[in-house]
Parts: sequence; structure tokens; C-alpha cells
Amino acid sequence: MPQRSLTVLTTDADVRTACEAAAGAVPQAVSTVQIFETAEALESAHPDGLVVVDPRALVPHSIHEWSLGFLREHRALVFLLTHGDADDAEGLARFVGAQGALSIPVDQAALADRLASPFGVSLPSQGRALPEIDEAALEKNLGAKLGAILGEEEVGGEEFAQSITDRETGLFAFDYWEHRLEEEFKRSNRFRFPLGIAAFCVEGTLAEDCLLDVASVILLDTRDVDVVTRFDHRTFLALLPHTGPEGVSLFAERVCEGLAELGIQDAGGQGVEWMTSTTVSPDATVGSARELLSRVLVDPSRA
Repeated sequence: MPQRSLTVLTTDADVRTACEAAAGAVPQAVSTVQIFETAEALESAHPDGLVVVDPRALVPHSIHEWSLGFLREHRALVFLLTHGDADDAEGLARFVGAQGALSIPVDQAALADRLASPFGVSLPSQGRALPEIDEAALEKNLGAKLGAILGEEEVGGEEFAQSITDRETGLFAFDYWEHRLEEEFKRSNRFRFPLGIAAFCVEGTLAEDCLLDVASVILLDTRDVDVVTRFDHRTFLALLPHTGPEGVSLFAERVCEGLAELGIQDAGGQGVEWMTSTTVSPDATVGSARELLSRVLVDPSRA
């Protein structure tokens, strides 16, 4: 994983010390550390790596409103500090496009964990001893359950991975993506969690040799909970759990910028123009997952 710079917005000495210590604990992930005491100074530095924001440095402004504006202009992974419960604040942080929330006082180990992750998510603990597992029984049981999900009689671990993967792009197969859409749509409506979908398509036909490049650009801005697929020969779809309207729009803007930079040509040698469309659940006017999907497949606006 390449190193990234860490930029911290805070006026608190303890937060500064904790961030510097966390960065020092993961030198393979963090190259440099910069500390700013005002939002204006931070924004003028144009950070593009990792950013930690202390809400006390933004008073009287809202940290979430500031984050929305900041992420429209800067390509960075932002972590918001909170005086409340980090688990409660995590959903709202992601809703505005940030990677997550961390409690004050800052836990150096927890922050280092996030900084070392390519997607800014908490990594699994390495210190807890795991119980003995009957691998043969586990594989057989897991394969049977996953086979039932996909409507297959028998599916092994390797066969399952192949069955849910598009060989040409390395993305998830559409059948699996649609299954996940059904699950996330139900969860969104039951618990009122935001769920976003972003579609990216071209008018022409993409050459086979550029599909991996397109997939790589889309995956660059996804998290481990996001699900990306190729819908047809010209359309790609991203399912974004716990992502509201602003977050989905920001994601779509970033991806479209990256796709435009590829300079891809269609099968006829003409430059392609990418179009994008987004939608978000829950919505009282949307009665099913399929109806939600149809919203991004009809008349997408040009990026």
C-alpha cells in the first residue's frame, strides 16, 4: 500500500500528540504529518491523503456541513472526531462522505488501525486467539448455505467465488449484486439507513481491453461494504450502503472525473462520454428494490 500524508485539524495538544503517535506506529502507511489550527489553513494546503478533523476547531460551524463542502473539493479520506459514542457517530459521518468517526480522547491504536487500512476502515484484530475450527465441516456447511442463496444444489468455496465474479472485470456478477440490493433495500427501509446507487454508462460499446481499467477507477473510491457490478456492455453499477444523497453524488463525481481521465475510446475508435445517475433509499415513493434500480437505469444525466 502506498504511503499517504496525514493532515490534522485541531487546537488541542492531546489530539495532536495522539495523531502523531498513531502515524508513527504505521510508517508504512503514513508519510508525513501536518497540523493546522484553522479550517482555512487546512483547505489552502489542499490535502489529498488522510485527514482527521476535531470539531472544536470548527466552532461555531457544524463539522458535518463543513465535511460536505470540503469533500466536494478535495480527494481525501476524512475521519471526524466526536465527544459522543463513536459507533453512534459512524453512520452520520459516512452519510456526509467521511470514512468514519473516532472518539475524543483519541485512541492511538484505533486511529493507527484506520490509517493503515487502504479504505480507512477498522482492521481485524491480530491479537485474539481463535478457537479450533473443523475446516472440512465449515466449508461443507458454508458451501451449502451459499448454494441455497444462489439457487444452486452444491457450491464449494472456490466455485462460489467464481460464480459471483465477472471474469472480464473482476467485479461482482449482476445476479449476486441484485441479491445484495434486495437485502440492503429491506435493511434500509426497516432501520431507515440510507442506501445509495450510482450508475455509470456510455452510449457506445466499450472495448474488452479497457474493462479492467474502468473497474479499477470505480473501485478506487469504494469501501469494503460497497458492491460494484457490470450491468450490461455499457453500464456499471455501485451499491453504497449507509450513504446518503450527498455522499452518493460525491462518489459519482469522483468516479466520473477518474473515468474521464482514462481517455477511453469505444469499439469504433471514438472517445466515449460517460453519463451518471444516482438514487437513494429509503423513499416513500419506491416500493421495491427493482423499482429503486430502475431509477438509475432510465435517462441518466450527462456527467
